[in-house]
Amino acid sequence: MLVTPKQMQILEKLTDESGVSYSEMMERAGHSLADFLMQNYGDCESFLFLAGNGNNGGDCYVAAYYLNFYHKEIKILAPMGEPKTEISRIARDRAVKSGIIILSEADDFLNHAEVLIDGIFGTGFRGELPEQIQKLFDGHEEQIRIACDIPSGGSGTTGQISPGTFDAYDTVTFGAEKVGMSQYPLRSLCGEIHVADIGIPEEAFRKIEPVHRLTLPEVLENLPYRSGDAYKNQFGHVLAVAGSVRMRGACVLAVTAAMRSGAGLLTCASAEPALTAISAALPEVMCLPLKTDQNGFFLNSENHELLAQALQKKQALLIGCGMGVTESTENLMKFLFSESSCPIILDADGLNCASHCIELIPEGRTILTPHMGEAARLLNCEVSEIQKDRISAAHQLAEITKSVVILKGAGTVITDGSRTAVCNLGNPGMARAGSGDVLAGITAAFAGQGLTLYDAACTAVTVHAAAGDLAAESLPYRYMLPQDLIRSLKEIL
Repeated sequence: MLVTPKQMQILEKLTDESGVSYSEMMERAGHSLADFLMQNYGDCESFLFLAGNGNNGGDCYVAAYYLNFYHKEIKILAPMGEPKTEISRIARDRAVKSGIIILSEADDFLNHAEVLIDGIFGTGFRGELPEQIQKLFDGHEEQIRIACDIPSGGSGTTGQISPGTFDAYDTVTFGAEKVGMSQYPLRSLCGEIHVADIGIPEEAFRKIEPVHRLTLPEVLENLPYRSGDAYKNQFGHVLAVAGSVRMRGACVLAVTAAMRSGAGLLTCASAEPALTAISAALPEVMCLPLKTDQNGFFLNSENHELLAQALQKKQALLIGCGMGVTESTENLMKFLFSESSCPIILDADGLNCASHCIELIPEGRTILTPHMGEAARLLNCEVSEIQKDRISAAHQLAEITKSVVILKGAGTVITDGSRTAVCNLGNPGMARAGSGDVLAGITAAFAGQGLTLYDAACTAVTVHAAAGDLAAESLPYRYMLPQDLIRSLKEIL
């Protein structure tokens, strides 16, 4: 699970009230950090702790004290001055009594210590690192760098970083991983993340709403069991309104992914040339030819009767992949909103059409799948605003539309406005046009099979990312195509 810095404060307060004091939590944190250093870097002989003046620095004083029992060369650099909290002062005094040297200014040891441990700022850091700290962190690429709880300069809430943020090989975080550490760019500076137990009782976590980190085994439990006497109608009939003359491949990828993800039946409503491509690739898909304009994009009222009939007895409706954005496609989307009653997966051009009429998105039965650009259009803001706090942006969009939101990208965020999950699976080989169409198809298939919207979104995102990781085991990132994700589904589902 992942928690915000504010939630971590609540957890620590609840832990203190349960009988494990703040001092004891610091003791456990520092001891865990020392144990980690010995277990992983015990062959090194020289360690320099960079201790701030808050409790993050206190954790370093405790770790240095315990590491000193192994007769290592240890110094502590305290560039921010004296500790401000009583428990940190007590930890500092104990370290001094054990013979550890406390430096107020850097000396040559900063450059020749084999291991640097950063405890300057904790999870509550905001703003920019002071210039003196940026200089302190600069130029240590050859040394082993460990972050205490979180790399200094990173936001534990948003994942944004200050210039000069500490770049760690490993991060030993306490109690629970912080939400910001699941988001880029901070995640790229955390190295491998290790969570240390500091005594937080299980019941304390039940009193907050942590962000859930998704794993493949757990989401696969959401999928319906296929009994020996299973039949197609048990697994949903999906209607995909997608594609165009110019963007045939988008609907081919989406419907193929949906069928490979277990949809019992699938009807694709699209332009004739797109349906020809689908029939050649996937003869199992039923085709509904739509009337198009001279540019190959769907007309509106001319297709109402066909689509009204097609919507009957459907368990999921996918709108958007390669559909194009015209006045007619936007009006056709509005018609589909009003005429349908099943779950809707709104993707790609469906999202772009909806950005002009976000208030019409059906509440309580829609999954939105935007990347950051599409989310910015829906929220009428700049992409930079989304990037600053992806989790808050996803929450805002979910609350406005009363929908489940999948905010795509590294560290994909899924939320229904109250529950939130993050998926850290996936890889750069998935950064390719068409990957989103595959995800949309998988999501539609799972929604059609009866999963709740939130479970369908979480399951689809995780399966999609895991398929990407599986493909990357045998294919270079630059070579990977979205088709390879679909092929990998057979190893997952």
